Amino acid sequence: MIKRILNITVLVVSVLGLLVSLAFSTRESEKFPCQNIDIDVDDHITGNFFVTKDDVLEMIYAKGDSLVGKPISSIPIAVYERHIAANPSVKRAEVYTKHGGTFAVKVYQREPILRVITSEGDSYYLDKEGYVMPTSENYTARVPVASGFILDKQYEMQRYNVASMSDSLKNISCLDDLYTLATFVRSNEFWKAQIQQIIVEADGELTVVPTVGDHHILLGHTDKLEQKFKKLKLFYLKGLNKTGWDQYSHINLKYKDQVICTKKNS
Repeated sequence: MIKRILNITVLVVSVLGLLVSLAFSTRESEKFPCQNIDIDVDDHITGNFFVTKDDVLEMIYAKGDSLVGKPISSIPIAVYERHIAANPSVKRAEVYTKHGGTFAVKVYQREPILRVITSEGDSYYLDKEGYVMPTSENYTARVPVASGFILDKQYEMQRYNVASMSDSLKNISCLDDLYTLATFVRSNEFWKAQIQQIIVEADGELTVVPTVGDHHILLGHTDKLEQKFKKLKLFYLKGLNKTGWDQYSHINLKYKDQVICTKKNS
């Protein structure tokens, strides 16, 4: 019995000692000054450079002077995290402190899938989640370009997610169709390499310009995309490979079970 009591006493004393040690360590670490700022941007993963480490550093400095030398406990982590995440090219930001006095920032960028050029010459991107994001003076993403009768202004549409916009908004916007088409193209390696330009016609229908061949593809709207592109690929393999890629000016996919071609100069 005495041995058991001694064991329990030793265990309790050890636990109390550990708690006291942790409390002391925590108080000391809170007094520890910030030694350096560690910034990690996911450009090495996405290949996008809309936000650089220097940009993030400027965002940090915009909230005050350099953090180096200040007590870690005095730095408002949540404030910096919200400030960096508010950048329209940033998808998510994680801000935290590491042992030894390091102020760490992890930035995840938005990933564009389409560049939009409006009728008035305004230019912006749609990202893979359906949000509008601005272009950059320092970097241009290699994504398809949409142009033509596009009236959607960036400052108006950046409030919405075009992947889930209301029916009333869909009636006056073409961005939902553009997003649907760009998402489909991006998901297929063959069409991702083939489709580089999308034209919005006056009636809202879409025309696609491929990288290979001197023809336009009349797509219509974005209903039954998989079937339409399946017809086109079959026509490419069994038709154009025999007749030649420069025989036609237009290939019409709008009608069910049909591929209607218009010869050049006809």
